[in-house]
Amino acid sequence: MNKIKNSLIAATGLLAVLAAASASAATLKIGVIAPLTGGGAPWGKASAEAMRIAAEKYNANGGMTVGGKTYQIKVIAYDDQYKASGAVAAYDRLRDLDGVHIMLILTSPAAVSLRQSVEADHIAAICACASPQAVTKDSKFMMRINSTPDDYLPGMIKWLADHVKQRRLVLVNPNDEVGQPFAKQLSPLYKKYGFEILDTQFYDRDTTNFEPLITRILSRKPDVIDLGGTPPGTSGLVVRQIRELGYSGLLIKTAAPSPHEIVAAAGKKAAEGMLVNLFADPSNAGFKHIAAEYKNAEGQQPNEMIVPIYDGSAVLLRAIELSGDPTNTSKVIAAFRKALPMTSVQGDELVLGGMNTIGANREVLSTEYIGTIRDGEPVVLGKFR
Repeated sequence: MNKIKNSLIAATGLLAVLAAASASAATLKIGVIAPLTGGGAPWGKASAEAMRIAAEKYNANGGMTVGGKTYQIKVIAYDDQYKASGAVAAYDRLRDLDGVHIMLILTSPAAVSLRQSVEADHIAAICACASPQAVTKDSKFMMRINSTPDDYLPGMIKWLADHVKQRRLVLVNPNDEVGQPFAKQLSPLYKKYGFEILDTQFYDRDTTNFEPLITRILSRKPDVIDLGGTPPGTSGLVVRQIRELGYSGLLIKTAAPSPHEIVAAAGKKAAEGMLVNLFADPSNAGFKHIAAEYKNAEGQQPNEMIVPIYDGSAVLLRAIELSGDPTNTSKVIAAFRKALPMTSVQGDELVLGGMNTIGANREVLSTEYIGTIRDGEPVVLGKFR
C-alpha cells in the first residue's frame, strides 16, 4: 500500500512540475493560412491539423526549448477559402492582430499573392505550393516543403508510359496560376514518352456544371484524361459527370492527391481504376498513426495532404529549435540546412533540394507515390522522387 501511495505522490509531483513548466513557458505562435471551407477544405483541414499534431509533440513534453528558453507552441489557423483575397486578409490578421511571424501558407494562390509581403515583412513561411512563382531562387523567407511537379513528374510520366497502353490524351486543369503552368510542364513530358496530346482544357475554379467542358473533351475521342491539379471536391464532381456522359476510358490525376474525396463525390463505380498520384501509402504505420490522430480530432479520415504538411511542419519546428532564436526569422530559415536530412513519417528520407529546378536549395524534397483506386480505396503501385 505504501508503494502505491508513494507512486501516486511521485506521479502527482511530476504532473505539478510539468504544469508549472507549462505555465511559465512563453508562447510561440505559428499561423496557418489554408482553405478550411469549399473545394480545397480537405487539404486545408488536414494541413491545419498536421501542424497541430506536430506541435503537440513538443507541448506534451513540456514545450520547445530554444536558446535556453522554453516555449509552448500555439497554432492559429485561418480560412482563406482558396482565394488570394482571403489569404491576404488572413495574413494581415495573423501579422497585425496575432503577432505571428512564422506561418504555413498552404496553396499556390495564397503563396503567390503573399510572396512579396512575406519577403518585405521577414515572415518565415513554408508552403506546399506547386506554382513556380511562389518560391524562386530569389526567395529569402519562403520555403517549399514538398517536391514540386518539376521534381516528380519525370518519374511519374515515365512510370505511366511503362504501365499504360492508352496514348491519346486530353489535359484538364484550373485556369489560374496553378493549372496553366502545370499543363505546360506536363505536355512536353507526355510527348517525350509517346503520348499524343489531343487537347488542353482549362476551367474556372467556381465551375460546377462541367457538361460543356466534357462535351468538348469527348469530341476529341481521348482514351486518357488527366485531371492534373484539379482540387479534391471538384475532381469528384468532374469524374461523376464525365462517367455520366459516357466516357469509359482511363482517368489520371497527376497532382493534388484526393482519392477519398473523388470517391465520395463520384461514387466507387465512377472512380474505379483511376490512376492517382499519392502522398501517402495507406498501409504505412506512420501514416496510420497521424491519420488516427486526425480522425480522433475531426471524426473522419484525413486527406493525404496531411503527410507532406506533417513532415514539413516537423522540419520547420526542428529548424526553429536549432535556430537559437525563434524571433529571428532569418536564423529560422537558415536552420533548415541543419534540420535536414530527416526521416519522414512514412520512413522515407527528406532532403534539402531545389538547386536543379529553381536554382536554390529552398525545397524539402519528398517521396511521391502512384496508385489506383480499387473498390473506393487507394492502393499504392509504385513510388519515385
